[in-house]
Amino acid sequence: PPPVLAAVEPQERPETRIGDSGLPVPRYVSLKSGEVYLREGPSSGHKVEWVYVRRGLPVEVIAEYDVWRRIRDSDGVVGWVHKGMLDGKRSVLITGTANAALHETPAADAPVIAYAQPGVVARLKGCGESFCEIEAQSIDGFVSRSEVWGVYAGETVE
Repeated sequence: PPPVLAAVEPQERPETRIGDSGLPVPRYVSLKSGEVYLREGPSSGHKVEWVYVRRGLPVEVIAEYDVWRRIRDSDGVVGWVHKGMLDGKRSVLITGTANAALHETPAADAPVIAYAQPGVVARLKGCGESFCEIEAQSIDGFVSRSEVWGVYAGETVE
């Protein structure tokens, strides 16, 4: 049988610092292109270790060096990408092994308007204490924070 990958739990945001870019590190961003090379070091001379082919995939910037950003993905894979391949627009990845319910309002007993399969990438519109508002395939709804990767525990997104 295929291996079962464990979802990376949302972490408390580590102490942030201001990176070379003037932006906080760490922070979540998304992939800008449908083809992004993950390199073993911060230059185009370094070996490509992985090629991402999912535009909009959320990743965490964990370090900066010149025009290069060290990122971590939801599987814990770490490497370097050029800053031009990253977008400040936030997205989330649906995690878990079951479909996540998208509710009409941010409440567990609110009507369910759709279900999102694990692995779906959605645009993050906002996040409160228990629910995040997301948009995927033109459907706007609220999903439990525990079912997404791409938001720090306790982080509010407006």
